[in-house]
Amino acid sequence: MFEQELEHVRKISTESGCFSWTSPDYQRDILGFLIEYREHGAGVIEVGCYKGGLTAQIGLICRKFGWPLWTMDINQASLETAADLLRKLGLDSGVTFHLGPLDHFVQHVKVAGKPVLIILDGDHQYDAVVKDILSLYRLAVIPYAAAFHDFSLRHPTSGEKVSQSVKDCFGSLPVRHIGARMDGTGPYPTKEKPSEDGHWWEIPGSEGAIVSLPAKLGIRARAMRALRLPALRR
Repeated sequence: MFEQELEHVRKISTESGCFSWTSPDYQRDILGFLIEYREHGAGVIEVGCYKGGLTAQIGLICRKFGWPLWTMDINQASLETAADLLRKLGLDSGVTFHLGPLDHFVQHVKVAGKPVLIILDGDHQYDAVVKDILSLYRLAVIPYAAAFHDFSLRHPTSGEKVSQSVKDCFGSLPVRHIGARMDGTGPYPTKEKPSEDGHWWEIPGSEGAIVSLPAKLGIRARAMRALRLPALRR
């Protein structure tokens, strides 16, 4: 569905230097989810747009379905580059560009209707992901699902632990793995053979994951301690 138009969007994005750090598999899985679950809401929130490579593809899907798109980044240059790309493609109508993190967005932007998906691809440190999860539950309407990038990515010192944040916040809720799969046989760095900057992928693992969001968040004690939150009353 929409494949020819998506290919055009990808072509212009590449020519404009507005690439996405996500893999083609991750991009296809995100778009496929939006199409498959389009009856569960209307709209997308993207946290971390970088140069707009994935944003533009999501923008096309949103235009086709008549949905709003809210996208944000903490870097003004990245946000402006993404906005320029969507204007170039004629996909900026109905898109809200926000400078700042998700907690700031929640305070200052009103999201009308129930988004199908919120994509969390900002800071991947444990406490930052927990903070984003808490922030999305402060939206007036909780999205149907949340997607997480760099789900199984690790680093010895910088603290990327997205999968642990998701586990500690959502417990045993089912996780839909998306994007590239890490089994130790592909081109992705492992703990035994990390990248030059020290990053590696947990095996078995996945580039991303999607969780269907419960109405209320039963956050675990470890996640609360990370943000120095008081214990939840039983």
